[in-house]
Amino acid sequence: MATSILGRARSARRFSETLKNFWLDIVLFFAFIIDWNLRFTGLAIHEWLGIGLGVLLVYHLLVHWSWIVAVGKRLAGRLHVQERLKVLLDILLFVNMVILIASGLLISEVALRQVGIHAEAGFVWRRLHTLSADWILWLMGLHLAFNWRWITNAFRRYVWQPLARPFTSH
Repeated sequence: MATSILGRARSARRFSETLKNFWLDIVLFFAFIIDWNLRFTGLAIHEWLGIGLGVLLVYHLLVHWSWIVAVGKRLAGRLHVQERLKVLLDILLFVNMVILIASGLLISEVALRQVGIHAEAGFVWRRLHTLSADWILWLMGLHLAFNWRWITNAFRRYVWQPLARPFTSH
């Protein structure tokens, strides 16, 4: 009996962790897609949304820190080729995102000035920001491809099944 209750508590916690990760990933993805199109957002929204994405990225890393540490330990040992590629991709995505956010802060014309910080925007930082923004599209596409099974399973579980539930007979 106690095992059953404990098992359900773990399952509920795991369910909520997966659900939280799913919606966090959805928010990150759509916020990035919106922010990537500067003509759509304008400079002020682009900069503030980029700063918000940076904060969400830090939160995302903290939420997944135990996974990051576990995979980091396994990286030196035996790891399936696909898992090794996935880890390499995640590292590249992280480094690129850090470059994107840092260069964005260094070339900020609106957001940082609104809080009293004036950065000197040089050509190199602007070019680095543009290049890292372009590269992140490729890296995110690969990241989505490597995680497609998890994405579709989570979508089916948390979006499709709840929407279809009223229309299915019991």
